[in-house]
Amino acid sequence: MGRFGVGGRMRSRRLIAVAAVAALIVGALPAAGAGARALAVGAGGMTLKPPPPPPQLVQLAGPHHYSISTRWVVLHRGTRVIRTLLITPHVARGAIVPAIEFAHGWDSNPTVYLNLLRAWASAGFFVIAPTSPGMARGPGLLSTPAAVSEQMADLPVVLTQVLAMQTDVVVNPRQIALAGHSDGGITVATMAFNRGYRDSRISAYLILSGGTTAQNSGPSHTRTNSKPVFIADSYADQYGNWPSAGTFFRQARGPKVLVGIGRGETHLSPWAVASAFNEDLWNSTVDFARWAFTGSGTARTQMIAALHVPGFGVSLR
Repeated sequence: MGRFGVGGRMRSRRLIAVAAVAALIVGALPAAGAGARALAVGAGGMTLKPPPPPPQLVQLAGPHHYSISTRWVVLHRGTRVIRTLLITPHVARGAIVPAIEFAHGWDSNPTVYLNLLRAWASAGFFVIAPTSPGMARGPGLLSTPAAVSEQMADLPVVLTQVLAMQTDVVVNPRQIALAGHSDGGITVATMAFNRGYRDSRISAYLILSGGTTAQNSGPSHTRTNSKPVFIADSYADQYGNWPSAGTFFRQARGPKVLVGIGRGETHLSPWAVASAFNEDLWNSTVDFARWAFTGSGTARTQMIAALHVPGFGVSLR
């Protein structure tokens, strides 16, 4: 009886001590709702920082959704100096974004297309627009076949170097599109349809007023093409490239869109001049990219809706 009584008093003291320690811990804990902001206490009394939030995954939106910033960088392929325009949407630092690399036309440069490139960036694209020597406006212009050949070699090298740079955003490796206009469109069509020039990192192609060549047309070049392709040109293109658009559409093996621009626009104006009509066209390219990257039926519907105005003819498959 005495031993039982002593043991009971000892257990009571232990229980009181444990309760006191528990009360101290509870009193030290943050109030409800503040736990996510407080530092946790680990083993040995060390304070642990909460894990960082996961990076933001940016979805493409309509043009003018994001503010943007623009800068030029100087890159190299061997002795070639490639001034490259980078346009970045203002999103959370470290956010994961889709990217689009743009190939300009002969006797041109990225600034000619600045309205289009800014529209893409403001929709959420990280825009990469190299100035290819021999294709660019100024001294040293090459013939079209030679300029296209050099541009095709430039684009993968520029993409590799930009992806390795320290930037405010991170490019989603599964959401990289390649676009080009005029002779730049020839470049993109060749990279889309000729297996000898294909870049496996590219998930979608946009061929804007490009022409056919022996390197980008014909059944021998198209058997392995399965990536989505957006093809567009003016019916009144003064260089007669509209039939080439039809050829590319027939060649494409995967999801594909053909847009005829029919209000009298010529070769360059749909891709350089800001207007309500042209912005509908630019909106459709963004929706196409969303559809190509994600398979979203909503994006496909929105692409069709953007082109459902007088002046566009659309084929879709």
